[in-house]
Amino acid sequence: MHFKNILVPMSGAANDSDAQALESAFNMAIRFGAHVNALHIKIDPRSAAAFVGEGMTSTMIESVIEMAEKDGEERRLRAAALFKEITSRMEIPVITNIADRPTADGPSSRFVEKQGNSEDTIHSYGRLFDLIMICKQDGEEQINNSLLINTALRETGHPVLLMDKAIPLDIGKRVAFAWNGSVESSRALSFSLPFLQSAEKVMLISAVDDLDEDIHPEAVQRYLAMYGVTADRCEITGTNGKSTAESLLAQADKCNADLLVMGAYTRSRLRRLFFGAVTEEVLNNCPIPVLMAH
Repeated sequence: MHFKNILVPMSGAANDSDAQALESAFNMAIRFGAHVNALHIKIDPRSAAAFVGEGMTSTMIESVIEMAEKDGEERRLRAAALFKEITSRMEIPVITNIADRPTADGPSSRFVEKQGNSEDTIHSYGRLFDLIMICKQDGEEQINNSLLINTALRETGHPVLLMDKAIPLDIGKRVAFAWNGSVESSRALSFSLPFLQSAEKVMLISAVDDLDEDIHPEAVQRYLAMYGVTADRCEITGTNGKSTAESLLAQADKCNADLLVMGAYTRSRLRRLFFGAVTEEVLNNCPIPVLMAH
């Protein structure tokens, strides 16, 4: 299994998040011989009218739509210019048809523009990619960024690699894998095999809580051995005043991991009420890239 088709949503925001995600994706494309689709979704300016308050005059509504149109066009131009600059600098071939790829095992890319709601577009468009790569954003971009991440995780059926900054070509030398026996962590296990098979060290972290049945980490070790992966293992619990997420991140740091792999949203709402929302806590506090699958 390899990552052959990678998706990078580009917001066109006036920060460096698009650049970090795109450079990371091109590093993965070079490593795995993959094609990168850089997707910019331009919001329909007419949708901005749905957020204006009651009592707004038609002139005021038109002004809101005009501002949304201007912002959307500025974002589109920024995303397109950035794509052109980075593909040129990193010498990534740009194609319009997959049949035009220079080589089957080399990197390639294309810039895709669509108009609509970002969540709805990712919901359908993102289902035909091996990997979705998103750089986390804060400030005024945080809400839309979080909605995008959640939609990519919950609705596409494919893994999402999240980062705070550009990741290097050799990411995944030391992988921490959080296993709790869930369907989601099982999917993350399969999706992450390209990283696990090339890692120098894999630490299987068995994350348990008071409601967990036996999660059989030794069976995961046997599974990985079939793919030539030797994994060490340890067990954590949310004890000593720490949450499960805090214990998980502490253990990943202890083994000097440069990549964390885990299932996303593996608990029911009731269990999140009692034990906390591990996924959100990891997303907010993890200092290394995280590969998640739901």
